[in-house]
This record gives sequence, structure tokens and C-alpha cells, in this order.
Amino acid sequence: MNENNFKTPQEAWAAFSAGEAKGYAVDIASELGLTEGELVAAGTGKNVIRLDVDWGDLIKRLEELGEVKILTRNPSVVHEKIGTFGAVSINGEMGLVLNGDVDLRLFLGRWGHGFAVETNNPRAGRRRSLQFFDHEGQAIHKIFLTAKSNEAGYDALVDEFRAENQEPGIETLPPLPKAVTRKDEEVDVDNLRAHWRKMTDVHQFHGLLKDFNVGRQQGLRLVGTEFAERLSNDALKTMLESASESGLPIMVFVGNAGAIQIHTGPVKTIREMGDWINVMDPRFTLHLRMDMIAEAWIVRKPVREGVITTVELYDADLNNFAIFCGERAPKDPENPEWQKLAEELPRFNAKEHALAG
Repeated sequence: MNENNFKTPQEAWAAFSAGEAKGYAVDIASELGLTEGELVAAGTGKNVIRLDVDWGDLIKRLEELGEVKILTRNPSVVHEKIGTFGAVSINGEMGLVLNGDVDLRLFLGRWGHGFAVETNNPRAGRRRSLQFFDHEGQAIHKIFLTAKSNEAGYDALVDEFRAENQEPGIETLPPLPKAVTRKDEEVDVDNLRAHWRKMTDVHQFHGLLKDFNVGRQQGLRLVGTEFAERLSNDALKTMLESASESGLPIMVFVGNAGAIQIHTGPVKTIREMGDWINVMDPRFTLHLRMDMIAEAWIVRKPVREGVITTVELYDADLNNFAIFCGERAPKDPENPEWQKLAEELPRFNAKEHALAG
């Protein structure tokens, strides 16, 4: 439903950026049958500047902005951190930012469009940002200036990387096809378990799934309870509240096709609002739709130091949209307090679920 009754992307963007539209940019775009990237691009030539740059070159320069708020999201969860860029490494299409609060894994081959965006509305005031979208027009990553940011540095970067073409609009590609994985009955489950048991580093997990040509959730289902067990869908709330009460530092991973953003540290202020559960801390906020949790899993991945325990969330299409684990330095064993918290989370009860449905 077009709640705002906009006729054109330009009209919708002008109203949104002035604070006169109802909803978030992604929702307003959806009302018009557009992606968010297409909506933002409609403002090019006015309060949006198209960027033309090798993404890795720009990321290496973001330290010049000083303190910023970074945002990475997918349809189920929004992850926001305040910090500064630095400690950047770019290796081909892979980018790493390992600068404390700004902790990112970037898959630059998926980055298609970038813009400098300025909005000004009575509620939020003037907001300046860099916003990046994939080739299909879906949001990948956003960087917002704060009161402590270097505005002159922002202006200099935008001027340097400004594209010649400042006409409104972008060309988008159709979504990529979904990966075709093996059928359950075609998977050598005993061999999968044997190779899972021999992992020595969590980063081997993706390669293991690829070697057996299984999806992530499919692998959890097939490998058995030694390594993965389905949790109750309300286990996330229990986990966050327990971590808050104890002060236990955790890691929170949220990503999409082009970026993964990570929080490391305690979570203090937990607020439930309707379908949303929120972390509302000064330098970290998380907004997660609990009604989008189709499945939750506890997963155990062997490493040289023992085992890494993660809590993983999946949506109705069985896409992984968030991962939680205990804070851990490289080559250190897992914090036993985190392992205890995770292992005590309520398991999924099929009978209770059926009755509730």
C-alpha cells in the first residue's frame, strides 16, 4: 500500500529528506516498487551527490572523518556503532576495518553505488552521510556524521570522489539467483560430521559448507546435536537479558551481501517494543525484529583452543541474519561464562510450538 501516495521517486525523496513522509526510506521506496538505492538516487543533483570511486580507496580515507556512526542492516535487524575508521586493509574485493568500535568485513565486489546524502528535517535536524548500495539497489552500509565529525574532511572527500554524472536515477540489476545446494538425501552426513569435528578455526566453517554444497541452516540440521541444536525462538531475548544482567561481553554480527558489522563488548540497556528487541547503549544500538526469527540455533564449532559456541538466527527463507558469541581474543579459549549462558538457553520444543501455532 502506498501510504504516502507519492507519484514519482523525486517527489518521494524530497518529502522524505524534508521529514514530510511517513516511514523509513526503505519502506517508502517499497511503496513505489523501488529499492532504497533507487529512491536515494532520485535526489541526485539536489541533496544527493553520486560518487565515482574505487571503494577500497574511499574506505582507506574514511579515518579523515573522525568520529562517525556506522550502520549495517538486513531486513530483520539494524546494527549501529559509533567510532572512528582506521586499521583498514584491502585485499582485492575483500576489505577489513579493525579499529575497535568500527569492526567491519566488506565484500566490495557487491558494492554497486555510492552517494553523499544530506537531509534536513525538523525532528532529526541536518544529517550528512555516505550511503552505499549493491548492484540491485539494496542498502549495504551507511556512515553518518556526528557532532564530533570532521565536516571539512567530509566535504573534501565528497569533492574529490564526486562523479561527473549527477543526473538522478541509477540502473539496477535483477537479484542474483539463489545458490543451488545438495538435497538432504544426497549429503554424506557421516563425512560432514567427520570433517566438522576436525575443524581447527571458525573461518573453516564456510569452506566446509561449500565443500559439501550445503546451505548454512541445512548443515546445522544435518550435522546432529553434537554440533547444533535448535533453540526456542525466544532464546535471543533470554540471552540478551542475561548478558545485560551479568555484564558478560559478547560479540554481535549483523550483515548483508556486502558487509558484516560487529559489536564487541557488553550490552547494557535492553528494551522490548512490540515486535522489536533493542539494545540502546550510548555507542551501540541494535534493533531486531523478533517476529522475523523463524529459527534459532546453538552451534558448536571446534577450534584448536576447544570450541566456539554461537547463537544464530534465521528468517523464514532460512537466511542467517544475526550471529552472537562470547568476546574472545584470537587464540584464546572461549569464555566459559558465555558457553554456560548459551548452553542453558531453552531448546525448541516441537510439541509446544505446534500447540502455540
